[in-house]
Amino acid sequence: MTLNHRLSRFFLATALGAMAIGQAYAQAPAQSGDADSRPQSERFNGTSDQGAQDIIVTGRGASANGVTNTTPGGGLMAVQTGTKLRSTITRDYIDKLTGTTTAFSAIKSLPGVVVGAGDPFGGNVNLSIRGLSQTSLGFNFEGMPIGDQLSYSAFPGEWADTENVGLINLTRGSTDITAPVYNSVGALLQEELKAPAKNAGGYVSFAVGNHDLNRQFVRLETGEIGKTGIRGFISGSRTYNDSWRGPGRTERHHIDSKFVKEWGEDSFVSLVATYNEEKSDRSRNPTMAQWKASGRDFNFDEDYTPGNANYYRLRIADRQSLYVSAPSNIRLTENLQLSVTPYYLYTHGIINGASNLNLVTAYQGSVPAGPLQAPGAAAGATTATVMNVDRYDQNTYGQNSYLKWDVGSSQIRVGYWYSHFVHDELAAFQVADANGKVTDPYGDHGSVLTANGEVLRNFAAVIKQDVNGVYADITSKLMDDKLLLNAGFKYVWVDRQSTSPLVGTAMNMSSLSRKPLPQASIRYSFDDQNQVFADVTTAFRAPSAVSSYVNIYNLTTGQPSSTPSGNYKPEYSIGEEIGFRHHGDVVHFTIAAFNYDLSDRLVQGSQIVNGTSVGFAVNVGDQSARGIEFEIGMVPYHGFSPYFSAQYLDATTKDDYPVRGQYLPTAGKRAVLSPEFIASGGISYDNGHFFASVEGNYVGKQYSTFMNDEILPSFATGNATIGYRFDTMGFIKKPQMQFNLTNFTDKKYLSGMQGVTSNALATTSRTGTTIAGSAPTYLIGGGIGATFSISAAF
Repeated sequence: MTLNHRLSRFFLATALGAMAIGQAYAQAPAQSGDADSRPQSERFNGTSDQGAQDIIVTGRGASANGVTNTTPGGGLMAVQTGTKLRSTITRDYIDKLTGTTTAFSAIKSLPGVVVGAGDPFGGNVNLSIRGLSQTSLGFNFEGMPIGDQLSYSAFPGEWADTENVGLINLTRGSTDITAPVYNSVGALLQEELKAPAKNAGGYVSFAVGNHDLNRQFVRLETGEIGKTGIRGFISGSRTYNDSWRGPGRTERHHIDSKFVKEWGEDSFVSLVATYNEEKSDRSRNPTMAQWKASGRDFNFDEDYTPGNANYYRLRIADRQSLYVSAPSNIRLTENLQLSVTPYYLYTHGIINGASNLNLVTAYQGSVPAGPLQAPGAAAGATTATVMNVDRYDQNTYGQNSYLKWDVGSSQIRVGYWYSHFVHDELAAFQVADANGKVTDPYGDHGSVLTANGEVLRNFAAVIKQDVNGVYADITSKLMDDKLLLNAGFKYVWVDRQSTSPLVGTAMNMSSLSRKPLPQASIRYSFDDQNQVFADVTTAFRAPSAVSSYVNIYNLTTGQPSSTPSGNYKPEYSIGEEIGFRHHGDVVHFTIAAFNYDLSDRLVQGSQIVNGTSVGFAVNVGDQSARGIEFEIGMVPYHGFSPYFSAQYLDATTKDDYPVRGQYLPTAGKRAVLSPEFIASGGISYDNGHFFASVEGNYVGKQYSTFMNDEILPSFATGNATIGYRFDTMGFIKKPQMQFNLTNFTDKKYLSGMQGVTSNALATTSRTGTTIAGSAPTYLIGGGIGATFSISAAF
């Protein structure tokens, strides 16, 4: 991996500039001491009404890794006082999760959240919030927009190891205007690493489980390095496990690091780097008929025979990622601060399928390409079983900077966000030998060639994206700080250019999406325990997926199997919320009502093209959604802390859906991915030594087609944890042993949708034409997972 010269200069200049400014201000004496001399009532940060909170993990608390037993609801209901509907999960909850748990699985009990678990250990999950899939959600990790900037897929397993997560914020509805996202129609999920410890030390954890799970984790803390004021940590983990259903194995290698220099009042410079590599054998997603016929046994084949394209070793995923950011904040004057976050994201990998390829008649784009040259094929063979290579490389660099100016009882923020993204994706085909092996899963060597010696491809694309965003807002405190008002405006434009070397249509496409994004919010405090809040917000997103911008060709006919619609109208939403929250001495609760109106709603789906799963975005017209959500949790009382949340949702499609010039009567149907009712509840106990918890989640039925002619049934699952913390023994601080069970009843169920369709059954269009049905595909819910772990600080 190499950075181009332009990127190197950009990131180096930004980092050096921040460090230079920081060093200059660090050398200047603080005007009023290191602590903030202003009363707490005069301090606030935008709409949160709270200063930044560092999560510092030491070995002197209730646990060796950050548990304090102070957060209501067992760690799920940190106190909120801002203008927006936010939930914050702390170490009190995170520390009791397995080390394999991702941020998606961690938030499963929060209001409005539906998590479809695809394995027993919390790694492979689908996520939707208030009926909106992850393509309509924003994701931030340490100040950078995380994940695939084209498909909006987040890959939470790459963000951070669970042991290093300091907190997780989920802001539903109106997100903070400074966040470097524009597609957060439904919510913004933010994950932050813990702050490095002030003293040198470390932390280790070892875990084993069913399905041959084996995981090791170690973190080393530098403490303050000399007299530099710099402290940091670096950690590494390895995870191995067999596929929980069918053949195959998953391997994950991960590194986290964070270094911080702080000085004066509210000033710091940090550097975060996360590397992840994961390789797995893919599982097969069933239709409803296949699920009913085979259940969990529906999968790819363990043994290979020539001609069998369902052999599991021909369908692999391998992905490497590097995420780097430098979140920094510098107090320039008593009333003026500068926040700047440069970032860089790199991903590289494959997600391969398989098929049987005709070696005589084939096309390269729309041009005849046969007879093909097929290294490894039997002499005289007219067909061959091949691995369909889908290789991609992504580079993103950007920055997000804003000024914060405190003016009397108000704060003004003005900022600029820029992001440059390049997606390079190529198909290739590798012939399987008599044992089902191929020469190179990445397609660099030994791929099938056309008659004139070119690598055979059914698609190839380079997509470039530039995002520019300018924003400003003002937040004011009035009436002795009882009233908090915020109004802001953001303008974002997304410019995409795509090229394909394959001869045919859609060789060069472009789109420009731009929208004004105003928002406003308010909070009124009756007293220290009771508040009302409301907000109105806007968001948009451009069409996702490679298939929205280039043709994907049928190799046999030379005709596009998938072609861009040319409709690049972005999804646009207007949302409103109003709610009440209570922070009592014993009980905390929040209740809120919300409403969305979405124009040109984009629903993500998938289809099989030449043996490979291809994502696509479907414009289903306008959609409305409204509902009520509720959560209640108890402040830890004699070690006990229960929690309960629920949501009612009414989501309706407003328009008929176009299919090949016809219109299906979808207007008035319930939207896909939108269960009417969901609920979660649990109780935790922790006395500083012994701890235990049990929680359950219920998700109502969901429609998987726009015509509402197929249903994903409702389901309920439960998880449990039990463990014990020992006293410090010499240099070993607070050793802990823990046992986790996921889906402890081993319920057999479908947990989510992999690909929605317009109609599962043959349906008559508005003009009387019969539209053939197409079966949706589903994610099989993970079975029982049992994990035993031991950990300690030193």
